[in-house]
Amino acid sequence: MGEGLEAAAGDTVLRSRPARPFHASIAARATELAPLRADLRRWLAAAGVPELVADDVLVAVGEACANAIEHGYGFAGDQRVTVRLWLRAGRLAAEIRDTGGWTEPRVDPRSAGRGRGRMLMDALMDEADVCGGPWGTTVRLGRRITPAG
Repeated sequence: MGEGLEAAAGDTVLRSRPARPFHASIAARATELAPLRADLRRWLAAAGVPELVADDVLVAVGEACANAIEHGYGFAGDQRVTVRLWLRAGRLAAEIRDTGGWTEPRVDPRSAGRGRGRMLMDALMDEADVCGGPWGTTVRLGRRITPAG
């Protein structure tokens, strides 16, 4: 049997072996986000992650990457953001890292529609931890994966 999840008679069934981990290193540019999402969507589909769950994962990972690009590096495209995802024992885990400067997040009421990335990550994932310091920021996301999502 292959890796990830398998479709059988229209139902999603967990396979015994997880998909190979996903790994990407992108330049700290907003233009890198769409290709990353496309690659990640293919990986999630190949792993058999239900589409609604995959959509949530794409939003959460995208927010973490956008924050690294904007807040960690100030859009300095010569820097890198690393993205890793893996499946293990019915759980999807993601880690997004930058080595940029850490600033304590704050919501500015004048910035309508902004400052909600952390709230989205918390709402869409079972776990969303952000650890920052002088070395940069690591975001760890987790989500239980079941056939029903």
